[in-house]
Order: sequence, then structure tokens, then C-alpha cells
Amino acid sequence: MVKLLESIQEAVMVLWPWLIRASFMNLQQLRYLCEVVRCRLNISRAASSLGTSQPAVSQQIRMLEEELGTTIFLRSRNRLSGLTPTGESLVGAAQQVLAEMANLQNIARESRKANAGEMRVVSTHAQARYALPHVIREFRSRYPGIDVHVTHKQDEKMWELVQNGYVDLAITTDVRGLPKGLLALPCYPMQRSLIAPRRHPLLRVPAITLKEIAGYPLIAFNERSHGLRRLMRAFAALGYTPKVVVSAPDEDVIKAYVEEGLGVAILASIVYDPKRDTRLGAVDVTPLLEPSTTSVVVRKSMAYHEHIAAFIVAFAPEWTRECLNRELKR
Repeated sequence: MVKLLESIQEAVMVLWPWLIRASFMNLQQLRYLCEVVRCRLNISRAASSLGTSQPAVSQQIRMLEEELGTTIFLRSRNRLSGLTPTGESLVGAAQQVLAEMANLQNIARESRKANAGEMRVVSTHAQARYALPHVIREFRSRYPGIDVHVTHKQDEKMWELVQNGYVDLAITTDVRGLPKGLLALPCYPMQRSLIAPRRHPLLRVPAITLKEIAGYPLIAFNERSHGLRRLMRAFAALGYTPKVVVSAPDEDVIKAYVEEGLGVAILASIVYDPKRDTRLGAVDVTPLLEPSTTSVVVRKSMAYHEHIAAFIVAFAPEWTRECLNRELKR
């Protein structure tokens, strides 16, 4: 609790020059500001995420700038093109305030009723579909009063949702540029497999190579996927360009197209279950691709909560409460 209050005090000190002139500034305006930044200055996308209209977001941003008496965004032809130096400082402090306000709300919920409340988790589709069900079952057996809300998104910069207080923790392989206040706990290396129809020739190759895989049609993620870009880099590094014949949004859809014989796919190994995927076969190709590690990302202040620590242990048993406490003290 002391660390939480110190964190809020630090954010408030950054905001103070503006707060003394902004009597009408509210948390909604800060949320709008942070969401616009998270959506890479795309107001339309931010409005859709917030469940409101584009004019409403623009108005709140203008009101915030007027109330603070400063310019937050650079503009070009009525479009946002960047952040001013003052805006960058303000956004960082606003993100911290929102995150810690969410933390305070969790503390209040816990104090009102023991073993009650909610926890919000974001992960990739593969983790949400294949890794988390048994984790959540174990967690719920210990904390039946805590509701777990799971969402899944692309892997890239998922930690921004943790930073802004939209979720309590993220399960991701992308921890690049992690800001102060967030903690990344490495859990296990990501294993990958070639998925193909059961009698496919590639499944009988003793030591499969990317060159051999590139000779067959490929079923892959959509173009925006971080996983697709990582896969294409591996092929390009050896001078190969595989033919992507179908792209799809998640692993289950990709496997369905592989079952129809449209091509092969390289996916996280956890998505293949021989008992369920009876029409498919798999072979490990982890050494052929750049390594990555699945991590849990959580705000340091949230990691002190008993139920958050318990969820982390359920997902990665090596992160005992003692290990987690040592990491928090580093």
C-alpha cells in the first residue's frame, strides 16, 4: 500500500503544474488521451475502442488542452501528427494515474468483501484458447469469488493495456520497451511446430528445413500479425519466400484450412492436440525460428495482491510467491 501511494504521489507531482489550473479535468479525459496515444493518434480507432464518437473524443482532447493551458498534440491539416514535449510528459503521468486508480479500485473491492472482485487478463488467442483454461480452473478453485475476464489480441505491445490500467496482467512474448512500473516475468520458451495434414510428406522428413517448408503452400496469420512478420524474417534470412495462399486471424481458423489440404502452417506448439486434431500431424521446428519467451507482464504495484500472485503461480509454477517478492525488491 505504501508503494502504491508513493507511485500515485510521483505521478501527481508530474501533473501538478497543470492540475492547479485544471479544476474541471476528469479521469475520462485522461482515458481519452491515453487511448488516442495507444491507437497511434488515430482518433477514429480510439473512439471505436472507447465506445463513443470521433467528435466526442476530439472535443474532450481540445477541452483538456484548454483546461491545462498547454498543447498536447502536434497537428497537421487537422490531424494529429505527434506529441509535444509537454504532451509526452503529460501522457506518461496520465497513464500512471489511470493505472494506479485502477489499482485503488481493486484494493477497495478486496476490502469490501474478501475473495471477491474481478481480474482482467489479455493474451494471444493461442494462450487464451489452449493454455489458460486449466490455469483459470485452478485459480477459480482457490478464488471462486473472483471473476476472470479474458480478452485476446495480437502479441505486439500488449503491455500497453497493462500500463493504462485496462487489464491487470498480460501474457505475451513482446516485452520490448517495457516502461518503468511494469514487471515482466519470463515463464517458458515459445515452442513452434509445423502443422500439416496427417499424411503430408513434410511430416516424414527426418530433419526438416525452412527450404523444404518453403516449397509448399503456407497458411499464415493476417498481414498485421507480429507472428507473421517474425516468420517471414526467418525465411528471408535464408533467401526463401514462401507462398502464403490463405491468411487467417487465429490458430483455430488456420488449422481448419490446413485440415482441408490447402497448405501447411507454423504455429505455437500448444495449439496442437493429437487427441483433438486427429486429421493433423505436427513436427517441432523451434530451432528453425528466432527464439522468443512467453512472459507475464504486470504492474509492480498489482503484483503485491494475493490473487494476482496466485494467478501467476497457476500459470507459471516456478514463480512462487517468494520468487516474486525477490523480483519486486530488485
